[in-house]
Amino acid sequence: MFKKVPALALCLLVACGAEAWGASRPAVMQSPAKDGAYVLELPGLVNGEKHVTISGAEKTIYDGIVLRKTRIKSDGTIVIPPAGVYTTGRCGNWKPFDNEKIYVGPTPFYYINQRSARTVLHDQVFQLGEVKPMNPNKTRGWELASISTDTYMMPGAMAATFKLVKTTGNYYGSTFDVTVGPIASNDGANGKADAAKPYEKAGFYPITGSDFSDTNIMTTNVAAGGRTYVIVDEITPETVKVREMGTDSCTDAWISPSEPLIASYAKGDKFTIGKASVEVTNVTADSVSIRLTEDGKSVDKTFGPYNDKTKAKLFMSEKTRDTFWILSPSGKEIVFLNVNSPTSPIADGKASLVAYKDVIDVQDGTEWPLDPRFVARPET
Repeated sequence: MFKKVPALALCLLVACGAEAWGASRPAVMQSPAKDGAYVLELPGLVNGEKHVTISGAEKTIYDGIVLRKTRIKSDGTIVIPPAGVYTTGRCGNWKPFDNEKIYVGPTPFYYINQRSARTVLHDQVFQLGEVKPMNPNKTRGWELASISTDTYMMPGAMAATFKLVKTTGNYYGSTFDVTVGPIASNDGANGKADAAKPYEKAGFYPITGSDFSDTNIMTTNVAAGGRTYVIVDEITPETVKVREMGTDSCTDAWISPSEPLIASYAKGDKFTIGKASVEVTNVTADSVSIRLTEDGKSVDKTFGPYNDKTKAKLFMSEKTRDTFWILSPSGKEIVFLNVNSPTSPIADGKASLVAYKDVIDVQDGTEWPLDPRFVARPET
């Protein structure tokens, strides 16, 4: 449904009845047919809606519904297998705390923040073309997409390409390429290329001038991109032995159907959001302290320090981001420092705060709270 800063796409997977389970295998990680029908416009779906975020980013929103691995019975009934229908929203990368607007079917929501977890696999042997599930729900996977046995025309040098398969059956944009072999060097991964320059000075060198330039093919048994990596020990014509591989996935995504309350407050100011009351207990040059009270329970939180160090990590580090937001005891309200404000969120003794009510914690693999026929998959 929703991911890197995370880019997220909210994906709702339907659970079918007993007939469908018995007649069809689940469609998780299965791509729609390449020759499937494509309908440009359907009543109720969003096509090209414009939205401006808190930071001023201009977004164009599209959503859609995908059917896959369906079949038609002799009586004309369409059978949709488990996970055979999902909603999808496309509006570019989503930034935490930026009031990004999304659609789940016809319903608009505002993306607030997320939680992620990393799945790490050890000592895996992949067959060519095999897909291994990489998360506890087995809804995303690693695929060994290809093996090359003629890499650089060097005996024994072999290369492999891994891909990440989404719940939707689509691939992530990046591929993960690795190479091993007795002649191909591993200087791209062992630190030699980074630690020292092979040549003392820049210039034009004949390849036959040194054994280094004549035989050294700089390869690597490590492929990495963002928060995803693969470390390979061995490649054969049919298999690849993986030492370790890991990638992140979204476990929680907080959204709300209600537009936020955004305002600046000084020490002593109070406001109400949903069933919670909020009091600003202190404002400093780089922080603001609040007390959130709901149903007689109070929680104190200081947002900050807001400085160059925390700003640099804010949108990729969940640990840093946790110092700038609070969830009410019921989980229905969220308040955070307006870190995406085009101007400083703390100025002249006041702090700009953003508050939401009617918050929904979309957890991976749980029922969609607005319709229990569907399962929520926060998907990147």
